[in-house]
Amino acid sequence: MDNKSWDSLAADYDKSVEDNQNPLIINYLKKEIEILHTLCQKHSDSHKNFSIIDMGAGTGRVVFALDKKLRNESIEFLGVENSDTMLDCANQKNISHDGLSEITFLKYDLTDSNLPRYFELKNSNIVMCSYNTLGVVPSDKRLNFINNMKTIAGKNGLVILTMFNGDDFGFVAPKLYRSMIPMIKQIDDDSFDETNRVFHNSIGFRSQWFTKNEIKSILGTSLEPIPIDVTVDDKCFTFGNVFVNVVA
Repeated sequence: MDNKSWDSLAADYDKSVEDNQNPLIINYLKKEIEILHTLCQKHSDSHKNFSIIDMGAGTGRVVFALDKKLRNESIEFLGVENSDTMLDCANQKNISHDGLSEITFLKYDLTDSNLPRYFELKNSNIVMCSYNTLGVVPSDKRLNFINNMKTIAGKNGLVILTMFNGDDFGFVAPKLYRSMIPMIKQIDDDSFDETNRVFHNSIGFRSQWFTKNEIKSILGTSLEPIPIDVTVDDKCFTFGNVFVNVVA
């Protein structure tokens, strides 16, 4: 998907994600933030002078939530986004955000090989990307995206990816996307491509899903991911995973 597509979806992004009242989305996001908070808190206990950088920050959901949970004014938060409309919304929220840390939103192409030049490269940054954002990055640019994350993280940093559960695409994808109609707008008869693990519709929304082993390979990590488990009809299912690569 190109930037123009995201600009057109931005107005309804929060309705489908952060402000969504569907229990499935609420519980997924709550669990995701709990895991991210634990990872960031553990990192901050042993590292000083680092930034938390959210790649594909959207309207700022993750950085605002982590700032409130970490309550550490020494941490700098950076949200990187390439959609003007998303950035406008994030900056408006930032005006009224009640937190301790400095939060800055920046407009850059996340796949630009020159991206690390625009950052103060510290040795132990946390660079993250959430909510299956990697799945909307064009396939020929994903390696640049991951390499940028690793470079910006630094030699003692963390790279964190949260991804939808592609190992169970046939079950998870319909439940997630049917809960996000305000943003994706429509689901067509052929929207769920189980063979290739792709969701797409006729108005241009497309997202690739990956198996655990595929993400471990892309990220270059042997660590098992942390599951994002959600209860549906009194049964627990893994709807996503948080992958971590300790840069060395």
